[in-house]
Amino acid sequence: MRTIPSRLALIVILAMAAPAPVVHGQQNPEAMPQAGLVRLLDEDQVAFGVTVDARADPVALSANDDIDFVFFDMEHGPYDVSALRTWMQWLVNPAAIAATGDAMAGKAVIVRIPATGRELDQNIWMVKQVLDVGAHGIIFPTVETPEQALLAIRAMRYPQRLGAPDREPAGLRGTNPRLAARYWGLSVPDYIERADVWRLDPPNGNLLPWLLIESPLGVANVREIARQLSDRNIGAVLFAGSETGGDMLNTHGGSLEAVAQAIAIPCSPPGRSSASPSP
Repeated sequence: MRTIPSRLALIVILAMAAPAPVVHGQQNPEAMPQAGLVRLLDEDQVAFGVTVDARADPVALSANDDIDFVFFDMEHGPYDVSALRTWMQWLVNPAAIAATGDAMAGKAVIVRIPATGRELDQNIWMVKQVLDVGAHGIIFPTVETPEQALLAIRAMRYPQRLGAPDREPAGLRGTNPRLAARYWGLSVPDYIERADVWRLDPPNGNLLPWLLIESPLGVANVREIARQLSDRNIGAVLFAGSETGGDMLNTHGGSLEAVAQAIAIPCSPPGRSSASPSP
């Protein structure tokens, strides 16, 4: 039995699109297994992870069988993509890759960027830089509206080919995936094919968007955010935990449990909800 590590970051899945048929560009989908964290979510399994920054020991985390992902924080620490890139190289577990034959074996790296939902329109370059070193997902702080949520999705996507059935929402990510392809153990063309948003382009949706719901406005809009993502067949994680914003704590009398309840109640279908503060 796996033990729950300290500083656990709990996944709160509020907007999950239904499984969809393969759409475009997959010559041999079976030859393209999904990333480990996405695979767990598709199998309706619990995923465990820890919140870290560049001071954490990536070799020790790589060997820790109790965790599936790391939540790498660059919002409340230095935004240093070079340091992130180096740190991620030491997280690679060659023994796991050799044992499974899967270059994606190991811990998923989900990175929280500094730009909040209100600031994202001027800062989508942060998303591009983090994904370009091989991160498996982006954590977007303080997302408050459906428009902000959809911009986050667009920032993670490459522009799709003309006529592709999943062309929308139109991608904004610039194309220079050399480092990311190496980290994922893929050729550049295969990385471009596989690096799409979860559930939007199965089986190539291997990038996970995390949207932090941290404000009263975000809570007021969370059902509509979930609905608009689900209607577009976009899988995402809507998250609340011990990092929930101070204005939410003040609104709910300083109680994290009350905040979690406020977020969970409006997030019944179209998604599924669970909420709990981190230890």
